[in-house]
Amino acid sequence: MSVFGGTELNLMQADIQHPIVLEATQIFGGTTLIVPPHWQIKSDEMVAILGGIDDKRPAMPQGYDPNKVLILKGTTLFGGLNIKSY
Repeated sequence: MSVFGGTELNLMQADIQHPIVLEATQIFGGTTLIVPPHWQIKSDEMVAILGGIDDKRPAMPQGYDPNKVLILKGTTLFGGLNIKSY
């Protein structure tokens, strides 16, 4: 949860073998989520009110790994959630 501040969560070294759920809430703040480029991100369960969710990772031409799925849940209110990879 980020309220009037920010959070950076780096999952580049994480190795998941099944879908996982991450709950993130941003109120007047922001979160940067750094994940491997081959992970599939599902943000259908996020609510953005005067804020946004932005996946800045490059498109994967060969597709995503079906075992590496990150499901995002939560709320963004006057803030943002940025997803990127290195």
